Amino acid sequence: MPKPEPITQKKLLLAEGKDAFYFFCHACNFYREVEDVQVMNFGGNDELPIFLSDLTNMDKFDEVNAIVISRDAETDADAAIMSIQDAIKHANNKNSANIPIPQESFKYTNTQKSSMKVAFMIFPGPKLKKGTLEHLCLSTVEGDPLLECVDDYLECAKTKGELFPRAHKNKLYCFLSGKDDFIGSRIGLAFKAKVWPPDHLALEPFKRIIQEM
Repeated sequence: MPKPEPITQKKLLLAEGKDAFYFFCHACNFYREVEDVQVMNFGGNDELPIFLSDLTNMDKFDEVNAIVISRDAETDADAAIMSIQDAIKHANNKNSANIPIPQESFKYTNTQKSSMKVAFMIFPGPKLKKGTLEHLCLSTVEGDPLLECVDDYLECAKTKGELFPRAHKNKLYCFLSGKDDFIGSRIGLAFKAKVWPPDHLALEPFKRIIQEM
């Protein structure tokens, strides 16, 4: 289970897993003029309540003025938001923290009891009820003709008995394998190289939240 690293910045972006961690490290470099956001990997979604509780007990937490939490919607964006809200409530109740709890994604909230503002970012975006980081990335290259080849390959593989329970990951890494310079690349490295165009409209809600931190 990941443990929070020492707090070095007043703005914290908490990401679900290594792929999202590196994705947001590069997103902050793209979207902010100064390096003043600390990105942390909280691990899996079930680990967020304990991670937040540990975080609120750390030195310099009282200096934090912005927290953004991001995770996949998976099959239900509303359930994902409720899960984050419950994790914050757990930390607040356990450690008498005053982390504000947003009622919806992609909107900051704060309270009179706290100088901190908080927002949630749910992949693949505010208007989508299900999906993942991989779905967001693929949406930024939906006009690339290589995707037709990827779909044909995956359909062929299905006829050979492959089930693809994580089809979004299969599709994304199959796409990257068709780009000679990015064979075997992870999501974050591909973002750094702008395979996923940072100015794409699908990334605007994420860009806005990061810029407003």
